[in-house]
Amino acid sequence: MIIDSLENFSIYEQLHPNFKKVGEILRNTDWAKQPKGRMTFDTEDFYINVDESQLKDLSAATPEVHDKYIDIQLPIARAEQMGWLPRSSCKTVHAKNPDKDYTLYEEHPEAVVDVKPGQFVIFFPNDAHAPLIGEGQTKKVIAKIKVQTNI
Repeated sequence: MIIDSLENFSIYEQLHPNFKKVGEILRNTDWAKQPKGRMTFDTEDFYINVDESQLKDLSAATPEVHDKYIDIQLPIARAEQMGWLPRSSCKTVHAKNPDKDYTLYEEHPEAVVDVKPGQFVIFFPNDAHAPLIGEGQTKKVIAKIKVQTNI
């Protein structure tokens, strides 16, 4: 997991071939004006979801992992908390959907971070993460970047 300010995203561009392009999109789009929904681009290697969701209590946070995609999450409307624990600590599967690339676990996060608008979090496949913790309604951006098996 990586957490930082969006203005520093270029530091991480060497971690994945598509991070530079996604970083440019994240920095140069007025997300407050973007409608909810999926944005696709001229590649199958990444896409971006603009989401509006109800935040939930930490006790209801369900860690999830993805095998095929890296998540970059960027709160837009308000700060939210995101829980984290290593995937290796997850033992009890709550739900799994390989077609939608997620596995939900019953374990609870070992750490919780505050993520404010203007900040981002990168979750890799070894990061079990539980986003959307807090109170109220939020708007956020989730970039989904296909894992490169030849890196």
